Amino acid sequence: MSIGTSEVMQGAGVVAPSPPPSGADPRITPRHLSRRALIYVRQSSPTQVVRHPESARRQYGLAERAQRLGWMAEQVTIIDEDQGKSGAGSAAAHDRAGFGQLVSAVGLGEVGIILVLEVSRLARNSAEWYRLLELAALADALIADEDAIYDPRQFNDRLLLGLRGTISEVELHCIEARLQGARRSKAQRGELPMRLPVGLVRTREGAIELDPDQEVQGALRTVYAQFEALRSANAVLQFFRTHGLKIPRRSCHGADAGELHWVKPTYQAIHQFIVNPIDAGAYAYGQRRPEHAMLPGLGRREPRHRFALDELEVLIRDHHPGYVSWERYLANRALLRENSQQFAPSPGAPQKGSALLQGIVYCGRCGCRMKPHYAASSPSYLCSTRKQHYGEPICQSLTIAHVDQAVSAAFLAVVQPAGVEVLLALSEEFDREQAQVERQWQLRLERARYEAERAARQYNQCEPENRLVARELETRWNERLRVVGELEEEYRQEQRRGLAPLTEDEKELLRSLVSDVPTLWQATETGVEDRKRLLRCLIREVILNRGEGAKGRGGITTIRIGWKSGAWTELRVNRPASSDQARTAPATLDRMASLAGQMTDERVAALLNAEGHMTRQGLPWTAARIQRVRHYHRIATACPVMPRDDQPRGDGLVSIGAAAAILGVVPSALDHWRTWGFLPMEQAGEGSPFWVRLTDEERARLDGTLAAQGHGQWRIREAERILGVTKEQIWEKARRGEIIAYRARFATHWEWRVSLAEDADQSVSDEAKTDERAVAPIG
Repeated sequence: MSIGTSEVMQGAGVVAPSPPPSGADPRITPRHLSRRALIYVRQSSPTQVVRHPESARRQYGLAERAQRLGWMAEQVTIIDEDQGKSGAGSAAAHDRAGFGQLVSAVGLGEVGIILVLEVSRLARNSAEWYRLLELAALADALIADEDAIYDPRQFNDRLLLGLRGTISEVELHCIEARLQGARRSKAQRGELPMRLPVGLVRTREGAIELDPDQEVQGALRTVYAQFEALRSANAVLQFFRTHGLKIPRRSCHGADAGELHWVKPTYQAIHQFIVNPIDAGAYAYGQRRPEHAMLPGLGRREPRHRFALDELEVLIRDHHPGYVSWERYLANRALLRENSQQFAPSPGAPQKGSALLQGIVYCGRCGCRMKPHYAASSPSYLCSTRKQHYGEPICQSLTIAHVDQAVSAAFLAVVQPAGVEVLLALSEEFDREQAQVERQWQLRLERARYEAERAARQYNQCEPENRLVARELETRWNERLRVVGELEEEYRQEQRRGLAPLTEDEKELLRSLVSDVPTLWQATETGVEDRKRLLRCLIREVILNRGEGAKGRGGITTIRIGWKSGAWTELRVNRPASSDQARTAPATLDRMASLAGQMTDERVAALLNAEGHMTRQGLPWTAARIQRVRHYHRIATACPVMPRDDQPRGDGLVSIGAAAAILGVVPSALDHWRTWGFLPMEQAGEGSPFWVRLTDEERARLDGTLAAQGHGQWRIREAERILGVTKEQIWEKARRGEIIAYRARFATHWEWRVSLAEDADQSVSDEAKTDERAVAPIG
């Protein structure tokens, strides 16, 4: 910005300049005096601007010196946009717009002299310093500091300016080297303060200890305990989300820096808890830093990278209390590496999919890992590594079903003798997991109740007359009470869902399941990922060899199971042919034929799925699939979608035409009754015919028998008046089952009478009691 001398004096607090001396510097010529004089003001950081105002006062005072050298007040321009910005790097890196403005003015030949307190104010890197000297020499601009005036066109002055610029850069390097050396020296002793992760706090003496907040400790200990049990960070995340638990997070920046917040768990947060060595009691310095050290002035610093443990600058074990031992921490990191699919030797974490041997199955021909291939027709283990890398043919392919069935049988045969130990371990694990979740919920509720009580105390201490404050405190109190109520409701839901203690029946069921390991293995509650984890507890790898024979033909598959104990088991199992995979299982066909005589295709499909029957492709049954298989195997159904004759279906339903004939009405009348809600009907799908379940009770309700016995309290108009509803509302209540309609005959016409559903039930009950009294023996 350009300001006059008076403004400079008022802002800097200096006295008015005296007239310039009679003897001027010979380097200053009238040509220089005809141009502007630029005053460049800069301090390296905002802290210096605040704490060292004298330096800024001296720099602004250079405007007085420019006038003593012969420049007019209106020719003096002060550039102070770069206050609080470092000169170590490039101007672009530190956003020094003022320096860019100065360089542009020099290049345009508008500047006669540049005045700075010292040349290091302009730049502290050689690249920009020498670039400015070149422009000043070409534009015939002088450079002056507190000591002298320099002409960049003269060799001696240029040499001196170059040395001053180099010395300022060396000075910065030496200062930074001393600071970094002292920092590393302190870090090597474990005394350099570092940002602590949530769960650890620093005492007044500087020691590191566990957070005294028991809820924070409980959350972190739950993370480590569940990871040790579940062996997957994603599984730990699902555990927290299933039980409604939250994790702590401490703000590092902003107005709430240092405040503790409870947030929803994320995979990144769970992963960071597990891999952070500080939580394991180690002092770690240099976990994240730029991969290559860059000299100042060469552009923006490159992003920081996370380094492995053996590449840290300082690593001191057992430096402070931790949540896990160092050995357990290393085992957790190794497990995470195994779970990662980025590393070829690792089996990876159990993934979704029906293949139980995912990640641990290898080819017996080439030794490469086989991968599950979930084709629609026949899922298989496929060895395609050499095809992907070298373009060679696929080595071998084996269907998943017969391999998994054989390996599962071998696994169950091994674990069957250990049923009692499994029961004890499972019971202890369940109790321990339940105690962890219950403890976290109690701590969470305790914190919420404390916040509500604290808000209540603040409100009670406020003077009632001070309504401005009282209203705000009341709002906070109500908000804390609302949070407590919501939290207690979540806790009750969690208790109903999983925290309630096991009943004796549930414990007996658990004992029976564990004593029968195959039943537990096949239970629907045991997911595919759970089965994979169980297999990996005992099995290290499985090697497959399909033997000789053309592709698609049956044969013998050799399966070698490598147990973690070092033992090997070899199995030879029959491999089904491709044609076998295209046939529906005989047991499924027999079950389908037995159900088709009494159920529709939709009900048959639902029941087969519930019983665990699948199609030959491993897909669930649908009505369309049931119909195709029935037609192919010529299995008749007694419950067709389209009416064939007037006979009832296998499930008791009759067509509208047959029902109309039985009741003595036209078929269109039944359609009206359905619309009003007086006659419920069933339909397979939109556009399909309607079917009526005409039981004896329904027939009596519609042919006037029940109405003649006194059922039906009101005519439609009477019901409208007594119940205070419209005709459309009566129809809606009938569709919901709240009103029952009876068809009654009066003289030569028919009409509808209705009763409330509860009144109709009471009437039926009274009739039953009357019948009982009628047949009771006379004493």
